[in-house]
Amino acid sequence: MQKTYRERVYITNVSMGGNTSYAGYVRTMALNDGVDYDLAIICYGQNDALEGFSTNYEAVIRAIERKYSDCSIISTLESSQREYTEKMTIIQSLCCHYEIPIADTIAAFHNSDISYDDLTEDKVHPNDAGQAIYFETVKACIDAQVKNATGKMKQVEAVNAEVGKFDRFSWYSAEKDFERLSDTTFLLNTEAVGVLGIDYTYESGDNHADIYVDGELYESPTVTFDYDFSQRHIMVVSEECTVKQNIAVVFDTKKQADGFQGMCFSW
Repeated sequence: MQKTYRERVYITNVSMGGNTSYAGYVRTMALNDGVDYDLAIICYGQNDALEGFSTNYEAVIRAIERKYSDCSIISTLESSQREYTEKMTIIQSLCCHYEIPIADTIAAFHNSDISYDDLTEDKVHPNDAGQAIYFETVKACIDAQVKNATGKMKQVEAVNAEVGKFDRFSWYSAEKDFERLSDTTFLLNTEAVGVLGIDYTYESGDNHADIYVDGELYESPTVTFDYDFSQRHIMVVSEECTVKQNIAVVFDTKKQADGFQGMCFSW
C-alpha cells in the first residue's frame, strides 16, 4: 500500500490466536487508542462453533461500524475451512447484506495448483507459501476497491435481532478497575447487566475460576487446554448476568490469576 498508493500505513493487530469472533468483538470495543481507522481486515470462523456464529460475526461488523464510521472492511474466508462450510456461507451472506468485499483464500488455495498440505505448517495455519497467497488475495481485494472507489460498508438494518445485545459495552480492566485481594482473588464493585465475558490466559492443563456475583457463586468456567504453551482467550461466561453490588473472580493458582486481563458487559 505504501509503494502503490504513496500512503503511510500504520497497523494495529488485535487478533488473538485460537479465539472466536466474540473475542474480535470485545477487542474492537475495548480498543481505546484514539485512532480513526480506515480499514479493518477480519478473519474468523475456524475456532467458532456454528451456534451463535452469525450473531457474533455480525457483532464484530457493527462494532467496527459504530466506532469507525468511515472505516472499510475486508472479510476473509479462511483457507483452513477448505470448503464453503455453513460458517463460510454465513459470512458470505452477511457481507452481501453489508456490501463488504471478501478475500476468498479458500478459492485461492484451491486455484494455486499446490497441495493444501504444502501451503500449511500443520494442516491449518499457512506457511510462507500459504501466507504469500493470503497476501496476493487481500492485495487484489484492496486494489479492486480502490480502483472502483468502493469498499465502504453499507449502513443497513441488522440481520440478527440478537445482535442488539452487543450495542453497548463496558470493559473492566483487571489492573485498573479490579482490586486484587490476594494472589488468586479479584474484586470489582459495580452495577452491571448484560452478556458477561472474561479475558484471561489459558495455561496448559485445567483452567478453573469461580465467579461470585453479590457474594454468591455464579459460574465456575473450566477449560482444559491441551497444549504445552499459554494462550490468552476471551470467552462468554453468561448471556445474561445482573450485578447489583460487586463481582469477584477466584482462580486456583497465582499463575492463572496473573493471566487475568479483565471482564466486560454488553447490552
